[in-house]
Amino acid sequence: MMLKEALNGVLDETELKKVIKSYDVIGDVIIIRLHPDLKPKRAIIAEALHNIYPRVKTIAAVPLYSHTDELYRTRELEVIRGDENMETMHKENGCIFKVNPELVFFSPRLSYERMRVAMKVLPGETIINMFSGVGCFSIVIAKMQPQTKIYSFDVNPYAYEYMKENVALNKMEGKVIPILGDVREEQRELKSEAVGADRVLMPLPEEARSFLPVAIRALNLDYRGDTGFIHYYDVSAWSVKGACDLFTASAQKAKDIASSAFGGTLSVEIEEMRVVRSVAPRKYHVVLDLRVVKTSAQ
Repeated sequence: MMLKEALNGVLDETELKKVIKSYDVIGDVIIIRLHPDLKPKRAIIAEALHNIYPRVKTIAAVPLYSHTDELYRTRELEVIRGDENMETMHKENGCIFKVNPELVFFSPRLSYERMRVAMKVLPGETIINMFSGVGCFSIVIAKMQPQTKIYSFDVNPYAYEYMKENVALNKMEGKVIPILGDVREEQRELKSEAVGADRVLMPLPEEARSFLPVAIRALNLDYRGDTGFIHYYDVSAWSVKGACDLFTASAQKAKDIASSAFGGTLSVEIEEMRVVRSVAPRKYHVVLDLRVVKTSAQ
């Protein structure tokens, strides 16, 4: 049963139109976006959700127009039914992740994207995940392609601790290397040790543009070879020009950033591009799979 169907006859027609039909199920926790006009009805909405998912322990609401913390990417959550402790175990793609959405960023809607990236990885690759969170991308990759080493950075100490636990839970010690800190600082040490990546993940769309030169340097093409790959995530707005225009600005910006930082010493090619998810009306997270190729200096 869908949520709006469960609330039919309980809320009036005007209220039903304000119910957000999509929500996230993370282990035994549900997170739903709540229109401000429906705050007085949050207990009724929570009870309807619990009737649909009777085994869920916690239902939490996030305001429809909530602020997302820029550093840790967390949101203001209010438990509207059940256990105040939101820590849970979430299963995905043959992996298990311990998370607390009150303290760390986690989206089950990225499940397909995590598997899509993992399927592209080749045996023996060295990978840098610049914004690892609790380690989901890194662990799924290591599960699918055991002959890899993934350096996984995050600045959120809670995410770092959960990442360490998740590495142990999934028996990925030595394959996924959790690192606490800003990748711009910590990656310099890797480079000084002649560690270069075959592939870089940038799953932080709001900040990816400012970090792209760091990602290209992390490929360390002078050391690793002439070609590297970057999974570059960005925020894009829909325009009247159509779907293709979702990627045009992001692709051009990525190429301009690379050209500005590195001149004619490399070229950036687009291997694949897709919409990852909707984040607001006419606003989307998109991913561009970039192939970075070293060329002769102009």
